Amino acid sequence: MPAADTAGAAGAAGQAGGHRGITLSRGTAACGGERPLPLEAVASAELREMLSRAAQYSVHSYTDSLRHGFLTLSGGHRLGICGTAAEEDGRVLGVRGLSSINLRIAHQAEDLQAQIARWIGTDEPQSTLLLSPPGYGKTTLLREWVRYFSDRGFTAAIADERSEIAALADGVPQLAVGRCTDVMEGCSKWQAAVMLLKTMSPALLALDEITAPEDAKAVSLCTHCGTAVIACAHAAGLDDLRQRPIYRELLALGAFHQAVIIEKQDGQRVYRMERWEETKC
Repeated sequence: MPAADTAGAAGAAGQAGGHRGITLSRGTAACGGERPLPLEAVASAELREMLSRAAQYSVHSYTDSLRHGFLTLSGGHRLGICGTAAEEDGRVLGVRGLSSINLRIAHQAEDLQAQIARWIGTDEPQSTLLLSPPGYGKTTLLREWVRYFSDRGFTAAIADERSEIAALADGVPQLAVGRCTDVMEGCSKWQAAVMLLKTMSPALLALDEITAPEDAKAVSLCTHCGTAVIACAHAAGLDDLRQRPIYRELLALGAFHQAVIIEKQDGQRVYRMERWEETKC
């Protein structure tokens, strides 16, 4: 088969605390934490077939999520796709000519409960940011953070925009998020936050990645309502965080009281708590 029609296979396996994943892409290069897998070359047609199977042969039903470059699977797993974007009037309609797919496999990390207990003890929820580069396990830690407070009797809520924190199936979370947790999924963080704050009165509201002004608006709304927020942000640390306008505004607002920075040392994840009073924002 011509080189243009074949693909190499590369896999990235996470450790406890993050997603495990497998990446299949055209070409044979592997980068970052990926390692080659002993698989035969993957043809472009096979990538299309994988996407069709993941979508249960109803790809059009997932048009809205696919135009954002991913498809959420039952159980909270996520299939990311790359290729040639189809665009109209500045809006991405979808992706054609698939060049690679990345399957992120969600899983529980119950060992994190002991770490959270050491940080929190018997305290009430406080607004907290989880910081790390991509792929370090922020979403997994966020899920366990919610479960920790929820199982202690605090009302919690999750704005699960991409259906990967709780992974509802017929209204039942496929991943453990605690006995006092309400979930709103499939809409923007802002829309979910408004509905949850109005109807469920949570003591803690969980948002995944803050990436847009509308997400920051949801955090601000929680702050004014007296609800603690647990959220994620792509940043190597507090200094990196302060370089970004959207986060500077939130820090200036006093929206967060502390941050957990996830780092890697010798290939292992290391968690470090910093409180705002210990730093100058």
